[in-house]
Amino acid sequence: MIERFEGLFMDEQERLGAKVLGLFLDADDDARVVWLRAMPDLDTRKRVLTEFYANGEMWRANKEEVNTWFVDTDNVLLVRPLGEIAAPATTESTVGMYTHVGPQPLSPEHRSQIDREVTTAIAEAGGRLLVTFATDPVENNYPKHPIRTGEHGLIWFATFSTYRPLPLASVQQRRLVPTKRSRMR
Repeated sequence: MIERFEGLFMDEQERLGAKVLGLFLDADDDARVVWLRAMPDLDTRKRVLTEFYANGEMWRANKEEVNTWFVDTDNVLLVRPLGEIAAPATTESTVGMYTHVGPQPLSPEHRSQIDREVTTAIAEAGGRLLVTFATDPVENNYPKHPIRTGEHGLIWFATFSTYRPLPLASVQQRRLVPTKRSRMR
């Protein structure tokens, strides 16, 4: 299924102007796939999603099959990177995803503190930070593709040769296995 997803989704969305940064299997939940799609701006996002879902031949021809693959398609956040994405691991790796979100925007002090705690814990666990994302409170400009709203916070991705959970109760943690074509690993 994942190879077919890569061939159908990744190729077509990238042809339209998106960039699929990462595609992962959840190591602890066989029914979960995590993927990150980037667009340079919201206008491009709207154009790509419209061309893909509303006007796209690939989607029209395959949507029945593709929809059977996913249990939870609305678990989507709009995010923006807080820096450059680090180079991927060059050997086999596991990626940790760490999420700290809540209903209120983070104060600058809280944001700095939680970022320091998570990045320190990643390094102490033998990981290397790939990127930190912040939730983006902009309005969803493609409402046919629902997203989670009213959530504010940070999401970190880190690469590990040997994954170890972080000793932090304040973040949700996922252990992810990058697919062959994932740019983040």
